[in-house]
Amino acid sequence: MWVSLLNDHVSRNVSMSIQSLPEPDNIAREHSEKLQSLIADRIGSDRYSFADFMQCALYEPGLGYYMAGAQKFGEHGDFITAPELSPLFGQSIAHACRSLFSELPTQILELGAGSGKLAHSVIVSMPDIENLLYWILEPSAELQRRQQQYLQSTLSPAQFATVRWLNTLPASFSGVVLANEVMDALPVERVQLYNTLQQTCVQQSKGRFDTCYREAPEHLQTEFARLQNELVDALPQGYQTEIAMLLEPWIAALADTVDKGVVLLIDYGYPRQEYYAAERVQGTLACYYQHHMHDDVYWWPGLQDITAHVDFTRVVECGAANDLELLGYTSQASFLLDNALMDYLQEASNQCDTELEQYRLSQAVKKLTLPGEMGERFQVMALGKAVKNAPSGFALQELSYRL
Repeated sequence: MWVSLLNDHVSRNVSMSIQSLPEPDNIAREHSEKLQSLIADRIGSDRYSFADFMQCALYEPGLGYYMAGAQKFGEHGDFITAPELSPLFGQSIAHACRSLFSELPTQILELGAGSGKLAHSVIVSMPDIENLLYWILEPSAELQRRQQQYLQSTLSPAQFATVRWLNTLPASFSGVVLANEVMDALPVERVQLYNTLQQTCVQQSKGRFDTCYREAPEHLQTEFARLQNELVDALPQGYQTEIAMLLEPWIAALADTVDKGVVLLIDYGYPRQEYYAAERVQGTLACYYQHHMHDDVYWWPGLQDITAHVDFTRVVECGAANDLELLGYTSQASFLLDNALMDYLQEASNQCDTELEQYRLSQAVKKLTLPGEMGERFQVMALGKAVKNAPSGFALQELSYRL
């Protein structure tokens, strides 16, 4: 859902052997074994679609990766997100939110707040915003508890009082919705092309999970045919990829919630022509465990993240089908730079006591903005409903023509 700062693997088909992964301890193994047993009971002698398996592995209550208690974010977790790198990221996001508050209520709704560091950075960057409300939608009770502890210990009482937690989307909302590295963790269907389209499934074999295939159901065949008709290059036999069928209902739920507002989406992905490029024969699926990337989705389910890149063209299509207008699309680097990132870097550097602190700040900004790091791999998209203006961040480089 919230991915590591590793180089882009999908164009090079890079993976790590599971033999070189750190071994989980006995408590973690026991946790995973409980989840494996539950999934095995559900599969029985039949098979599960990969999307169903991914849903269980990530979101099964109390056992799924995002629903259980192990640390996931930061140096001691499995991956580092942009808010973990530096508060400068959150300051730039706050700058974009400010640009909308003349038209919108001073409310922010963050979807999946991770460690809480983005919320912290945004809130402390807005001391002059009156009546600010910062809502956090966090379905994981464990993550919600950790966010509350972190924010209560790092914010002033008045700042902490601006934060509210939700377990489900509100019936109505007006303001800014933030989703940083959320779409990449939506369960995806896996398909492969061998004369006919085959759906990737999961079955049990000799006490473990294995991949199997069946003819893709009609709704996947229809969607894949539509994708193929839009592509410039024909896809080769043996081509494997993902289709994010849950993206449309996810966007629809957001659109139903937002009465008037802007949805700001930040994630790693591509426009459709690049996502389904003929040379991307293995798709974009990857797993992360303790800052190691590999491709074995069955390795200790519940202990590792499973993620896929985002087809941003599909995001726009789903938005348009649900009355959300495309307001802007650009790279993370351009978005941050257009939202005063370098000004915030200068201010922070002036407050540093040592050259080492300044060096760490500059290194964080490089990781956020350089093409080989997060700068080009991560994309930013704004969708709006009943608003006249786009947020700041799309003036330096507008990439909507690529969609």
